[in-house]
Amino acid sequence: MKDSYLIELIEYTDPYCTWCWGSEPTLRKIEEAYGDQIKISFKMGGLVKDMDSFSDPANGIGGSSWYAQVAAHWLEASTRHGMPVDEQIFFDVKDSRFSTHPANIAYKAAQFQGEFIANRYLRRMREGVAAERKDIQKLDIQTELASDVGLNTERFVADMKSGKANEAFEMDLKECRDKGIRGFPSYGIRNINDNEEFLVRGFRRFSEFQDLFLKASGAPLRPVSLSASMSSILAFVKKYEKVAEKEIAEVFDLSEERTDEYLTPLVSDGKLSKRKAGNGFFIVPINDC
Repeated sequence: MKDSYLIELIEYTDPYCTWCWGSEPTLRKIEEAYGDQIKISFKMGGLVKDMDSFSDPANGIGGSSWYAQVAAHWLEASTRHGMPVDEQIFFDVKDSRFSTHPANIAYKAAQFQGEFIANRYLRRMREGVAAERKDIQKLDIQTELASDVGLNTERFVADMKSGKANEAFEMDLKECRDKGIRGFPSYGIRNINDNEEFLVRGFRRFSEFQDLFLKASGAPLRPVSLSASMSSILAFVKKYEKVAEKEIAEVFDLSEERTDEYLTPLVSDGKLSKRKAGNGFFIVPINDC
């Protein structure tokens, strides 16, 4: 851990959770604005062990039509958080014994190869299931995405099959249970210096995190001012390699219309490409620009 970190932000999460996917723009903004002052880490919460016995009355999910209910929930959430989704993934898996736990375990397998690359892998799984219709509960899909981010796939598969990754996941799951965490995302905010931590639950906006960081640190942090320009947006997309329009809008405090005004010439000039993803798009750099 870098000495410059002042706060650790721990997201208790699940790769399938649509509101965790919807929190990605805020996490990106925290990364860009606070840099080395905030360490972002993840603990796996295991949203659904077995859909056959799962029930979420608050969101109208449970029973034999669970796949249609979850699909509708994803679409409704997408209209609120703004990230692209392809709800058809749940119609693809409706006849399987569906569980989110294998994807949680896959993150823990990736973590054995380093936290930075594991977090890239978590993001890749989120992209895959949320907007690219990839069945990330399957080992072959998990391994494909592991290759995408540069993980050693032989080691990844070995750690999945040996039970080592499952043991690590069970530790995360126990931590969630001990803290009474049942809904995702939830966040632990910890002062690095005195190890004091407090827990907040649910989707949070960037301004709320600013207040929480102040509470945790006891003194104002030093966020960078993020100014929108053609060059800054191009640099942002190149840095992360694949972003949603909502993430650009969030990081640079832009409306949807202003975001399009910046993106249109960058796409027309062949510097960026818009790639269809579910009910929205991903923005990716053109390699030779």
